[in-house]
Amino acid sequence: MKKLGYILILLLFTTGIAAQNSNLNIHNENGKLYLKHTVEAKENWYSIGRLYNISPKEIAPANGLTLNSGLEIGQQLKIPLTKNNFAQQGVAPADEIFVPLYHTVEQKEGLFRIGQNFNKVSATELKKWNNLDAENISIGQQLVVGFLKVKKNQSVLALNGVRRIDEPIKTVPSIVNSEATSVPVTSQASAEPAKPVATSSTPAQQKAAEINTSSTSPEGSGFFKNLYKQQALSNSAFRSEMGAASVFKSTSGWQDAKYYALMNNISPGTIVRITNPANSKIIFAKVLGELPPGKENDGLLIRISNAAAAELKINEKDSRFPAEVSYAKS
Repeated sequence: MKKLGYILILLLFTTGIAAQNSNLNIHNENGKLYLKHTVEAKENWYSIGRLYNISPKEIAPANGLTLNSGLEIGQQLKIPLTKNNFAQQGVAPADEIFVPLYHTVEQKEGLFRIGQNFNKVSATELKKWNNLDAENISIGQQLVVGFLKVKKNQSVLALNGVRRIDEPIKTVPSIVNSEATSVPVTSQASAEPAKPVATSSTPAQQKAAEINTSSTSPEGSGFFKNLYKQQALSNSAFRSEMGAASVFKSTSGWQDAKYYALMNNISPGTIVRITNPANSKIIFAKVLGELPPGKENDGLLIRISNAAAAELKINEKDSRFPAEVSYAKS
């Protein structure tokens, strides 16, 4: 139960965290440091507070509001950085982790000036955090200038954290271009399907054709759709299973279509294709980890985020429902 609670709370997403590829950008206004958060569906003062490890009683007045003020989707909030949730040195306690915060280099800025603007951190520290050999930086470059301190079991931001501030920050490869590109759809207005033309093809092209005409086809919806196709092309074997599924609650996916899942015997990071056999609707989700032990998971094949269930037109109140799951075997 504890493991399940840990994973599910981490999924109370997402930061306005925009994505795996998006960094948390820090801002300085008259010496006060803060982050910006865009309110998403089903968020409230308290869920946002847990996300950034700060009391809602500090967030509201920082925005000229009270806790009685309603929040609207798309509303911009300033998230204060205080001694309780901001750090530039040390080792995180067992229940916390440090999440890198970034500044985008502007014209005429050097490491010394940037360090002075963000709590007078030294150029030496900035070079260490950003793996810089020299002080040469360029306009538009993103630099780590501090760390958000969050609770592991309360904030999904913890997924991008480090235990020690003196650890080098690992850069996550950008996959925005490949995943954000929509798959072309043939117009349904065509009078008749085109006749096949005999052509020679490479093994890679043949594999792609097989993928597009099999149960591993990328038809469907979700941010991870194209990444699924990439994984399919790089693996020679697929597996498809039918079984019972269930839902966990998450604020992720409602706006960015980033769907997540928990599933046994599959590597974390694998993208799975989930089909609702009742209506043939399909979504793509990233597996975060295994199903924790417990009666609530006995006999389950997979658990999916409630945004994924909604896209599949599944009633969230249904405790269990059938689902077909396909994925590339690693």
